[in-house]
Amino acid sequence: MANGNLLIIDDEVVLLKRLKKCLESYADEIYLAVDGLEGLKVLETHKVNCIICDIKMPKMNGLEFIKQLRTQNDNTPLIFFTGHGNRELMLEAIKYGAFDFLDKPKLDGLEEVVSRGMTEGFERKTLAQESEEEIMNAYAKLMKEIDND
Repeated sequence: MANGNLLIIDDEVVLLKRLKKCLESYADEIYLAVDGLEGLKVLETHKVNCIICDIKMPKMNGLEFIKQLRTQNDNTPLIFFTGHGNRELMLEAIKYGAFDFLDKPKLDGLEEVVSRGMTEGFERKTLAQESEEEIMNAYAKLMKEIDND
């Protein structure tokens, strides 16, 4: 069974590699990015089912990333894994649909949250695909009816 794909965004390269190694059994492909801008570039060419993202990063931080992601109508589950979380940041991230929050650098609970995020992401992508197919089928039916008139 396919697991789906995972994107990890963090400016600490050593941590990126550690997370990739720790989570490799939870995803078919794991993509890495060192900031939000690079993460957006990955999403231009790769579909992912879940995203793990730090908040404090150069160029584009995690909050800017999730805001940009949501303006593109991308509802991929996003897990914030950060050492810079506070109540205000968490409330801001929740407004944009953050899936969960974990404290960096502890890995306790990470696998369980990623597993839930990957499952949720797979279900969201499946529902979106089914909705798109329903719309296309309804459009084709309508066009056929118009042609028959």
